[in-house]
Amino acid sequence: MSALKKLMGRGFISPDLHAILDYPFAAILIAGSWGLDYRSTAATVIGFALGGVAAVLAVATRDWRTSAYWIIPPVVHGYVDLIVTAAMIVLPFAVGFADETRALVFYVVVGGGGLVATLATRFPSGDAPRARPVAAGPTR
Repeated sequence: MSALKKLMGRGFISPDLHAILDYPFAAILIAGSWGLDYRSTAATVIGFALGGVAAVLAVATRDWRTSAYWIIPPVVHGYVDLIVTAAMIVLPFAVGFADETRALVFYVVVGGGGLVATLATRFPSGDAPRARPVAAGPTR
């Protein structure tokens, strides 16, 4: 088992709590990009795109009670979260909107918070997949 996979399974935040937190995280990304009215078009567009990615991850991760579709394994969700939240911290400097204080603070604080929450989540490894509960059929 890789060191990263071990790290992803050691957190104190349950997968169910992480799944619930994904929805406000996506909403914050979208609302922040819209409501903070950045001067930088790049900051706004990237915020909307990241919010969309977070929303898709929240809805499509399998084995989570709050998911509508069970497509993405939780540990893959965690890897994507790591990439996206780390990118949020770097993007203001890489894309060139670090001089805009509102955008810089928003990206660093929200990205840092998301990164901490992701590293603190106990993601199931996916080695022993669970079956999705099946609704009971009609009774006679």
